[in-house]
Amino acid sequence: MIEFTSTARQAPDMPAVDGEQPSRDSEGELRQRVQQLERALASHAVIDRACGVLIAWARCSPEEAWAILVRVSQHSNTKARLVAEAVVAAAQDGQMPPGLDHHLRAALKQRKAGATAPSDTRAQQS
Repeated sequence: MIEFTSTARQAPDMPAVDGEQPSRDSEGELRQRVQQLERALASHAVIDRACGVLIAWARCSPEEAWAILVRVSQHSNTKARLVAEAVVAAAQDGQMPPGLDHHLRAALKQRKAGATAPSDTRAQQS
């Protein structure tokens, strides 16, 4: 009869098992990871709200709203989360920071021009 014995060791990045207490280093790492995930969730939520505002303002799809946020972020050299916060705030009080306002108007104008431009002209000419 074959007996199986466990010789596998716990990976260093895995939490402690079998009632072992995690080391102080791993506790700190876990706390840091939890804080990082909490910040990511908060950023994701504000970006989702901003996309909703842009969907309403521009009558666009969620993908287009995300593309607008990315464009404004890249062209203004501002983090997407900060752009999203400004869009949500503008929806509430009508005030948008001037630099972001300029970039948002440009992104919306470009989207509108792209949406109204004939995209099938090459297919129609052939």
